Amino acid sequence: MMRARFKKISRLGLKTTIFFVLSIIIFGASGAYAWDNCPFGIINESYPGTCGRYIDTDNDNICDLSQSSPEDRSKLEEHSNNLQEIPTSSANESHSSDSRINYYFVPIAIILFILYLVTLSLSRKKKIKLLQHRKIWNVLLLITFLISGIFGIILAIFISYGIKIPFYSDLLFWHVEMGIAMALISMFHVAWHWKYFKKMLIKN
Repeated sequence: MMRARFKKISRLGLKTTIFFVLSIIIFGASGAYAWDNCPFGIINESYPGTCGRYIDTDNDNICDLSQSSPEDRSKLEEHSNNLQEIPTSSANESHSSDSRINYYFVPIAIILFILYLVTLSLSRKKKIKLLQHRKIWNVLLLITFLISGIFGIILAIFISYGIKIPFYSDLLFWHVEMGIAMALISMFHVAWHWKYFKKMLIKN
C-alpha cells in the first residue's frame, strides 16, 4: 500500500518537474532566437561564441542575438551618414552600458503559480492528499536548489582559478533561472509555516 502511494507521488512529482523544466526551456527559447536579444547582454559576438545559443543566419560571423537586424543596421547607417560621426569607442561604451541580461522571472513565476494552483486544487478535491501536494513542491525545491547550487559552485571555481570555458554564459544563465525558481518556491514554504515564523518573530 505504501509502495503504491510512493509510486503515485513519484510519478506526479516527475510529471510536474518535467512540465516545469520544459516550460522554462520553451519560454527561454522563444525569446532567444531573435535579433538584438542576447540574454547575456553581449554585443557583436564573433564566431564561435561563448554559449550554445550562437546563431548566424546572415553569415557575417557575428551572432544574430548580439546585433540588430539587417534592416535596422541599414537604417542606422543611413541615419549616421547624415549626422556627425561619433567615435567608435564612445558608441560602444554607450551601447554596452544600456545592454542587460534578459532573465525570465515573469514566465517562471506564472508557470510555478499555475502549477501550484493545480496541485492545490487536486488536494482540495481529494484527488491527492495535502501531504502529496507538499511533497511535490519539496521535490521541486530540492531540484532547483541542487541545480542552482551546483552551477554556482562550478562558476565560483572557474572564476577563482581563471578557467575559461565556452559554456560559461549558459551556466550563469541557468544558475540564475533556477535560483529564481527556488526563491519563488520558497515563498510557498513560508506561506505553509507562516504561523511558526510569526511566533518566532514575536518571541524575539
